[in-house]
Amino acid sequence: MITGVAEVRGDRTLDVAVLIGALAVVIVSALLDTTDDWVTVFGWQMPEVCTLRKVFGLPCPGCGLTRSFVYMGHLDVLAAFRMNWLGPLFWGFVAAQVPLRSWKLLKALRYARAVASSERDPHR
Repeated sequence: MITGVAEVRGDRTLDVAVLIGALAVVIVSALLDTTDDWVTVFGWQMPEVCTLRKVFGLPCPGCGLTRSFVYMGHLDVLAAFRMNWLGPLFWGFVAAQVPLRSWKLLKALRYARAVASSERDPHR
């Protein structure tokens, strides 16, 4: 029954997308550099994007999340908490998706191979 294998593969699209996104976030957070004021990309300073902070000079609840993620990418947990206390928690959740989604995809692949194998050899 080939449809069983196709269903397993189709159900994994979300896992693949989350795995790729999580890997991108973890890798980019390790490649960027930051200070307490700015994030830099290979030495180029990124512009401030918080509209509330630009217009009114007030930090929003998300202010510091990017810098917090970058500090976590460099495994500087204390600095990450100093930038935004939610940053290390969110980054940890995103980073945990890499092994979780990889495991789910490997498990689905093994299942799909077992189903395909049993379809080819019905006496098994």
